[in-house]
Amino acid sequence: MTKGDNQSVQVFDVRGTCQPDSLKKSLIEMSLTAELSGRTKRGLYHVVINPRPREDRLMTKAQWHRAAEIIERKRGLTGHKRVMVLHRKKNRYHMHVAWERYNHDTGLMNCNKHSNYDLKHCRRTMEIEFGHKLTAEKNNERALLKELLPNLFAQHPTGRGFQQAVEKAGYTLAIQKHRRPYVIINRKGRSFELVKEIPKVRTRQVREKLKGLNLPDKNEIIDAIRERENSRRHNKTREQIASDLKQTLTRDAGKSKSRGR
Repeated sequence: MTKGDNQSVQVFDVRGTCQPDSLKKSLIEMSLTAELSGRTKRGLYHVVINPRPREDRLMTKAQWHRAAEIIERKRGLTGHKRVMVLHRKKNRYHMHVAWERYNHDTGLMNCNKHSNYDLKHCRRTMEIEFGHKLTAEKNNERALLKELLPNLFAQHPTGRGFQQAVEKAGYTLAIQKHRRPYVIINRKGRSFELVKEIPKVRTRQVREKLKGLNLPDKNEIIDAIRERENSRRHNKTREQIASDLKQTLTRDAGKSKSRGR
């Protein structure tokens, strides 16, 4: 959290320490409590919040605080001592956040298990809330949906609000002829039954929330996505053929000139 090769360093926030005016003393104070557990020497949980170029400059003070709040809620660090330091490096802003892992109420250290998975979920939540470009996910879509959809369902009391939040996350809310009629469809045309992805929520609850919405048919949405993808591949093939032909003609023309000499 020191300046190093950063262009600027700003102590953004210090919470809960005995000497909040001193970053160094606050970090030492937070680190030393690791000795109380007797099981680890790592007394801090540290993350870097690093938005994309241009998105970093749009982050407000409230959004930086909100980003830290999203992480600490997910990781069980709410109320723990915390420091936030804003860095500017190569004209980009990023935020270092460190929490004291020791819980003074329980006498236990916060567990570091599943940290990467939790942070991926936090990143997705931030991107949706702040209107940032969504990061492409790999092979863990079902797991992310089981985290994302319950939160969206709880946060948005109206069907329209929930539908808009789902669309913002990159999915389409649709309906099918089935005893579980509500589905969401990703950009590749894969569908997921909505009720299966929201634990402890029944079909009747979803039906009540979505009442009055004119949802598109599942098959029509999937067919449209597949047709668009096929058209895109076809156009790409035609463009590639044209490019190959142009290269061939250029090469042949060069050989002809060589022979003429």
